[in-house]
Amino acid sequence: MLSELYFAIMIAWLLLLVVKRIKLKIGALETLLWVLVGAGFALDYLSVFTMTAEWLVYSALIGLAITMFLFSPGDIFMKNRHLKKNQVLQNENKQLLITSESLRKRFIAMIELLKDGLAFKSDDGMMFANDPLLKIAGFDKNEFAQIDYEARIHPDDLTMYQNTLRKLTKKKSMYDITYRIKKANHYVWIKESGSLIHYEDRTMIISLVKSIDVKHYPETEVDMLNRLRIDHEILEYLQSLNRQRSPYYLVFFELTNIPAINRKYGRDIGDLMMGEFLNKMRFNFVKEDQSYFRLSGIRFAMVVKDDRKYEILERALKHGGEALNFSMRFGGIEETVFPSFGIQKISVFDEPIDEMIERTMKALDIALNDTTHENYFVIGK
Repeated sequence: MLSELYFAIMIAWLLLLVVKRIKLKIGALETLLWVLVGAGFALDYLSVFTMTAEWLVYSALIGLAITMFLFSPGDIFMKNRHLKKNQVLQNENKQLLITSESLRKRFIAMIELLKDGLAFKSDDGMMFANDPLLKIAGFDKNEFAQIDYEARIHPDDLTMYQNTLRKLTKKKSMYDITYRIKKANHYVWIKESGSLIHYEDRTMIISLVKSIDVKHYPETEVDMLNRLRIDHEILEYLQSLNRQRSPYYLVFFELTNIPAINRKYGRDIGDLMMGEFLNKMRFNFVKEDQSYFRLSGIRFAMVVKDDRKYEILERALKHGGEALNFSMRFGGIEETVFPSFGIQKISVFDEPIDEMIERTMKALDIALNDTTHENYFVIGK
């Protein structure tokens, strides 16, 4: 009877090893069978009357040989440790999946809230665009081949567009370009700012796209011209400054070659360049829309209240540099805006405003007619 039981246990042991070898999970049954195997060996040692020692040795060696053949020692003795590690990894993976899904939903929500166009250009030649970009460029689906997008870019701007993207590297990953793209039967101006992103062994270009066609998106460089206060409002503004009795600089400037640019390329290009010029001036010297005024079509005024900002302007007028670099490129069009400046420091606050404005205007006229090739004139300098 004991021999039959021992034989049955040995068969169960063999089946267990085979099952484990093919990576099947059998749960609590596995533990039970291992207990039976151990009990079988114990009974075998006690049953000296029915089994010989030689049979016991042979059976034990056979069982050990089968075990070593099907298992490594780590499979036998490290099982529980592996199970614990597996549970930890499963929990970590679950948390990563939850975090990844949360980030995915936030990213989708962010894209949906964007009013500007957003584009993803992958290195496989495909391009994804959000809904605002579809409206700007006139596409009817969110994913399309980049070659289809480039086919709509104005021929004069296409080479510049392609070269800009082709030259992006890890060190120089940011870009800012302006170009025309065909929508229906006409072209609209596009301003695109983006960056080259590296991930694993792939690359992607992510960019924000704005239309600078006033008919579609009013918050543009061109529309800034229309938001500027006109000449009669400068009187009230200067009076309020004089009441504060704090010195400031009154700066008049004229963009002298804008009429020539209008004749050569059209008024839209001239307006774009004036808008870009004003943005650059505001960023470098003023940063306040209320300190800007439009005196006429190409004449403007600004008030600089910060001495440090004026020192930057003065150095730029005398020595050049990035602050007054007015070379601009729109697609395949590249032009330089030539401004002339008339400047007066206001430190006497009781004289009539009309006389202050007249003197500053005279300083601008002197700069415009200067034969020494200087583009500015400062009263009292």
